[in-house]
Amino acid sequence: MANLFLRSPRTFQGIGTSGWNSAKLTLQVNNVTIYTLIKNRITDSAVDFEIAELVKDYLNLTYNGSINASLQSLEFSIQISVFNGLNGTGALNQTPTGFTFLGIDAYGYFEEGANPTTTRGYMQSNNVIYNLKNNAIRLPLDVNNVTRWDAYEDGVQFEGATIANNTNLVFEYVSVSQNADEIRVTTTSDVKTINVIAIEECRYEPHKISFVNRWGAIQDLYFFKKSIDKINTSKESFKSAYSVYSHSNKDFNIKSNKSITLNSGYVSEDYNAPMQELLQSELVWMEVGGVVTPMNVTDSSLVFKTSANDKLVDYKLELKYAYDAINNMR
Repeated sequence: MANLFLRSPRTFQGIGTSGWNSAKLTLQVNNVTIYTLIKNRITDSAVDFEIAELVKDYLNLTYNGSINASLQSLEFSIQISVFNGLNGTGALNQTPTGFTFLGIDAYGYFEEGANPTTTRGYMQSNNVIYNLKNNAIRLPLDVNNVTRWDAYEDGVQFEGATIANNTNLVFEYVSVSQNADEIRVTTTSDVKTINVIAIEECRYEPHKISFVNRWGAIQDLYFFKKSIDKINTSKESFKSAYSVYSHSNKDFNIKSNKSITLNSGYVSEDYNAPMQELLQSELVWMEVGGVVTPMNVTDSSLVFKTSANDKLVDYKLELKYAYDAINNMR
């Protein structure tokens, strides 16, 4: 079963033999029809249906520190029928065709062409992981394209497991021991090697950012160095009646929002890809002291760094808390 990227357009075509004039696409989620799309033939070419955005509405990703992998992919099916008449009327031009897919909150880049998909198995872009010392590593894998993972310390394999296929979902998150300095992921096409660097930060409090990356997986990134907390406020005011003991100028509707600036510390230029994906992510969370908080990335640009140009690679990122500091939800 193919995995479909739902943040990039996904087009299906209806095309018949001689004499066809319209096509109908029926879209089902959990065996329930959610959309029926009908288009008339305008030229001799096929009729195009774009369905990714329609399916994505039914993908409900949540995160509270633990991950429910069953919510990170969505099984759906389509059926395309071609008719001799206009507006889906008349005789069927040919036997309807049906397909079933798993949709994930992933996207492709422009250079990769239309209708992107992947069989990469290891669902992160970086092959170097900076992990907080004495913490396990959470690794997202595609269960239908990975057969096994193994963890190594000083070249000796000490942990691992076989991955079982599951045609009803895409992701499995494995917890790799804190002692690993190398992880090997065996996919259906190759073996991917991930290097792990354990960081023991003594001066600053590390912050773990979790976000949905370009492959639709929740990925962890640690920011180890200096952080700066800020608060911004907005308010309205009006002039009140004169009184010696009350405010002539009164403030009301005061709102406040907190933000934080994080610094990664020195990392590999291999982090260019996940940093780009972090800026492009629609869902970001920060964990401090075991508390998970929804965040929005404030930065809108990123300068890619390389060891050749910058000698040492580090990143600064500004995020704001995805809610007002004063509870004003009504």
